[in-house]
Amino acid sequence: MTMKGLTYEERGMSFRLWVCTATIGFLLPATASADDSGFFAGLAASGGKAFGSSSTTDGGAPFAGGGVVDNVKFRGTAGFGGHAGYRFTSPLSVFVSYNHIRGGIGWDVDFPVFGISSGFKGTATSHEVMGNLAYDFALSDTTVFRASAGLGFSVNTLSSVVETDKGSGLYLANVADHTRISPAAQIGAGIHHNLTQNTILGLNATASYSNGFETGDTRSGNLGVTSINPYRIDDVFRANLEASLRLRF
Repeated sequence: MTMKGLTYEERGMSFRLWVCTATIGFLLPATASADDSGFFAGLAASGGKAFGSSSTTDGGAPFAGGGVVDNVKFRGTAGFGGHAGYRFTSPLSVFVSYNHIRGGIGWDVDFPVFGISSGFKGTATSHEVMGNLAYDFALSDTTVFRASAGLGFSVNTLSSVVETDKGSGLYLANVADHTRISPAAQIGAGIHHNLTQNTILGLNATASYSNGFETGDTRSGNLGVTSINPYRIDDVFRANLEASLRLRF
């Protein structure tokens, strides 16, 4: 029996061939077209290192004569985030990004009046929100080099800060948490590859500035609960390596 000139067997074979062709076309890398304008959104995970300093010379309890902060050290950072934006015409796009970045931090404080020193360890957390501009440089039909820059703000929190005696390592106090909002900026560069027509995998190197952190104004421990001048961490820079997955709509 036939229908429109083809047997049922032939129609079945033609349908299966069409399904296979469409599936292969979806899975194979797609050419990055100059007309690929539209909305996109994605997720990212990162790891890296942070750097900072301090200008604090009056930290701690006033009767201690002013604590001088030095030897600021950040441990490795880990982060995750997302972004959403619009591609006008290849190669220009704009997007809004959010990144949550967390890592350990430590510093030393010298109290010259008493000739003693304390060590501090805690956690530094940032929630960064930025508006970004990106520009693509085509390397092949499916791969681009992307440069980006962004401006925004960062919500920076120092938490779980513990003070110990520098000489003996004995516990002295817990320092109150504190959150501050600071200006932030970021630049980035990376390789982005079209896995399919609407799926893009990226590997980016970023450098960001999130201004600084500071502790709360109380400590609780060997002297009870006392008021202190906060310890401040200034000019925090981060260098990260980030993997991202973007979907185009």
